[in-house]
Amino acid sequence: MIIATIPVNCYQKLSEKFQNSAYIDLSDTNWENSLPINLSSGWEFYWNQLFDPKVFPINSLLGGVPIVEFRPWTNLDLAGQKFSAKGFATYRKRIKVQNSSKLKHFSIYFMHLFSSSKVYINGELIQEKGKVSSQLAEVIPDRTNSTIEFLTDQLELDIVIQIANQDFYQGGPRGEFLIGYPPQIDLYKSRNLIVEIFVFGLIFGSVLYHLSFYFINRNQRAFLYFSIVCITFLIRIPFLNSKSHGYFIPMQSFEFQSIWLHYVNIFTFLFSILFLSELFRSKQYKYIKNFFFIGAILALFTPFVSKTFQYYLNFLYLVVYLVMFLAFSFYLLYKHKKEAQGLYSMGIALFSLALFCILSISLNFYGVHGGLYLILGYLFYVIFQTVSLSKFFAYAIESRANIEMALHEESLQALSKQRAEMQLMVHDQLGANLTDLKVFLERKMLSLNESVKQSFDLDYIYDRVVSIIQSLRNQLLYIEDQNLIFENFVTGLHLTLLRRYSDVGREFEFSPSNEFLNYFNEIKIIGKNQSYFLNIYYMLYEVCTNDIKYGRGESVWKLDFINGTFSINQRNLLNLSIQKQKTDFDLKSIKKRLSLLNGNLEVKISDESFQLKIQFPA
Repeated sequence: MIIATIPVNCYQKLSEKFQNSAYIDLSDTNWENSLPINLSSGWEFYWNQLFDPKVFPINSLLGGVPIVEFRPWTNLDLAGQKFSAKGFATYRKRIKVQNSSKLKHFSIYFMHLFSSSKVYINGELIQEKGKVSSQLAEVIPDRTNSTIEFLTDQLELDIVIQIANQDFYQGGPRGEFLIGYPPQIDLYKSRNLIVEIFVFGLIFGSVLYHLSFYFINRNQRAFLYFSIVCITFLIRIPFLNSKSHGYFIPMQSFEFQSIWLHYVNIFTFLFSILFLSELFRSKQYKYIKNFFFIGAILALFTPFVSKTFQYYLNFLYLVVYLVMFLAFSFYLLYKHKKEAQGLYSMGIALFSLALFCILSISLNFYGVHGGLYLILGYLFYVIFQTVSLSKFFAYAIESRANIEMALHEESLQALSKQRAEMQLMVHDQLGANLTDLKVFLERKMLSLNESVKQSFDLDYIYDRVVSIIQSLRNQLLYIEDQNLIFENFVTGLHLTLLRRYSDVGREFEFSPSNEFLNYFNEIKIIGKNQSYFLNIYYMLYEVCTNDIKYGRGESVWKLDFINGTFSINQRNLLNLSIQKQKTDFDLKSIKKRLSLLNGNLEVKISDESFQLKIQFPA
């Protein structure tokens, strides 16, 4: 808002006594220190006449001419007389600028006129834009702003402007007509340019912001479409208000600028409707999209029709599809009002765009320059729409995370159900049958002598049955452990290792740090990160297997989490026979899983002591 107020009060208006006077006395003005003065009121108007400045002092018939505003003659209504856009006219104003004949430096600044002009000051031709002629077929338009600097020692300035128009739907002058000391005029132009650069920078930043989101997630095409809409805004800005494109490339013709901006409008509306369709996927209105696409196709050919109709058609396309876009957007907001996430910001964005666009179009049609208001409309629309998109997709991501959580809980329930069913099957069927077989063998072995038992190898069969029952029990417990690690990783890991060491009669010390515990208390094991934590689980399971195979005595495990890195230390004593034979430990599977975790492994063997250190990033 502060930036938006920079151009305010950049010039001063005439006092009321000079508002409707074609001759004004500004001789007491301190030009070097005063703001530029707006001379947009009180101009003599001569319709269908291109007077040479030398005619005015000697032609007594020119008295009683109408005094008008510096506005298009198409908006004038003089005694019921309307003026066609096609035509030509002369505007004149006289100013007393000083009380003594001193050489003074002045600057005049005004926006582009409709649509070609000649400027005379004290009878001398100072500037010609396009070609002015009473033969309308010879008129060449020019859509560029004017800054005229000159030196004079005259007491008065006699300013005469000849304007001619053939094809545009408006004719005559527009906007402010400023006179002042050149540095003051430059300051006025700079303030307008500051706003344009500021808005351009913000919208450009928004383009990069949304494109980065799109390249991260290609499925979210709404970010791509909105960034293209922002790009079309960027393309317009240098051709609006101060026409800043002239600082970088040669000023383009009136016709080129009109066609160029018309095609930019087409792209804006096309990608705006695609943006809405992508944003509100549940509400697809194909006939609305078709209406925009058909309009775009027809609008592509308007530059090929007669220029008179071309400008009207371009303006008609802009107004109709702007109103349609805004109405459709507000309708979608109304239909989605229950989904409040981001919609209020989008409503503010659309309201700002509607307000400033309508204001700009209205002012331009009336003859007051509205380019700055249009640029501010782009700014507020992009800012609030960016906020809306952020909220909208943050809500979508949160919803997707909730869905993943629900699916994860369902998978846990399914796993729990599967475990219960398997446990029931093992207990009621396979486990029961194996237990019956074990009991049967025990009874038979008690009643048979040793020779019969050896001939049938009943001891081996008995041991195998016991082993199978133990294996089934361990498999069932393993499923329980996997179920538990998704609920509480540390507890599940602890119980798994404790059970394995207990089965082989080994002592076991498990010491996780507070940081390690806090990490797993805060994180949820769902969706895509399950494989990551399963890798950790299986790797530590292999460490335990390696320890049981080659170690003896107490096994000490210390687990820590420091600066985003896991550190796991395991130490135990080695079997003397293994140490004497210098057997290589089976660490291949551990290293393989650790490589998937981008970690490293260190092994230290000293006498009978074995120490394993594993580190990998979270």
